[in-house]
Amino acid sequence: MTADRPSNQAEPPSSAHRTALATVNRIDAVITVVCRYVALLTGTALTAILTANVFARYAFAAGGLDVAQELPERLFPWFIVAGIVLAAQAGGHVSVEWLIGRAGPRGGRWVILLGNAIIVVAYAILFRQALVLAEIAKIERSPVLQLSGSHGYWAMALGFALIAVVTLCQSVRLLLVGADNRFTLKYEEV
Repeated sequence: MTADRPSNQAEPPSSAHRTALATVNRIDAVITVVCRYVALLTGTALTAILTANVFARYAFAAGGLDVAQELPERLFPWFIVAGIVLAAQAGGHVSVEWLIGRAGPRGGRWVILLGNAIIVVAYAILFRQALVLAEIAKIERSPVLQLSGSHGYWAMALGFALIAVVTLCQSVRLLLVGADNRFTLKYEEV
């Protein structure tokens, strides 16, 4: 993996702008590393658990591992959330460009900032509600491992919070250096 940095970064005019830009770049870089490792670890664990369960079905008369039924349910939300946050961070989402194009460069910038503000508020509300649901679901216990039913809601809450943060970082970057200087993720074989 290589370090992820904004492409074609223009030099901001003041030290406050440079500090703000460096801060959002660092936040984005940390989120990228954390989400990549979460996706890698949970994806690897899911593959290993499901593969072991397939072999266990044929090797044991009981027909598989009881644990292998519950662990994927607990890991899968974390795997998905990490991927969603990475996609949102890289701009890998569906957007409507028609209005932005009609508004021109300056107007398009404000359309994007308005959309980002709506996203941040919506995801802050969703974050709070996911925590409420996690609190309700904590009384549920899985039959084999006796794990709380809150895991999926905690994953969703973290994902909602991280999407709000990366959207705020995108907005700061947009205000300081424009739409052409997005945070980019680089994928290459190591």
